[in-house]
Amino acid sequence: MNCGHEMPDAAKVCPACGTKVGGVGVADAAGAADAPVRHDSYEYARTTVASDLATVATDCYQSLGFELTSAKSSQTGGSTVLAFRRSRKVRGKAQLAKLQRTADDLIAQLAMLEGEKTRGATMKAITTGVVSALVLGVGMCCTMVWTQFMVLGIIVGLVGIAGCVGAWLLYRATVRRDTARLAPRIEAAYDQLATVCEEAQSVLATA
Repeated sequence: MNCGHEMPDAAKVCPACGTKVGGVGVADAAGAADAPVRHDSYEYARTTVASDLATVATDCYQSLGFELTSAKSSQTGGSTVLAFRRSRKVRGKAQLAKLQRTADDLIAQLAMLEGEKTRGATMKAITTGVVSALVLGVGMCCTMVWTQFMVLGIIVGLVGIAGCVGAWLLYRATVRRDTARLAPRIEAAYDQLATVCEEAQSVLATA
């Protein structure tokens, strides 16, 4: 063994130095048994955000002292559930809790503003598309059923087709306009969120 002492074949511990055969020595085992067991205590947080804001939310919560434990996207891909944990020994919890509420409000505001970019455009495009489809249907009836109105039906049908194409063009134009209109508000919300994260880091650094 370690000490060079010859051991009997059936021995499990060296009678000279106490080394365990195939394992740690008696002294090492006793030391491991006496070592205090460390138990880390955590507090947990869970939030659901729009999937395109998941990275922003993760960065924000990490600045609050949390670490990401899981991220699960919904089947439709519209939202993501983020789970975090943070040591209960963190100081400045009252300030951090206030900053966390502010951050959650700002993230929700950003989701609303991002959705508003396309909400109005979608409604206009759907309305225009439905009306155009009805006009196209009337034109088809005039050409296929009321044959005496064939020429009129062709004209009406072309108007309906143009309306369907125009619905897509209207959608794109409206999205561009609303994006430009909302850009300053979105930028301001991101700036406020960055300020919150910086304040949280200051709290953690000085606590």
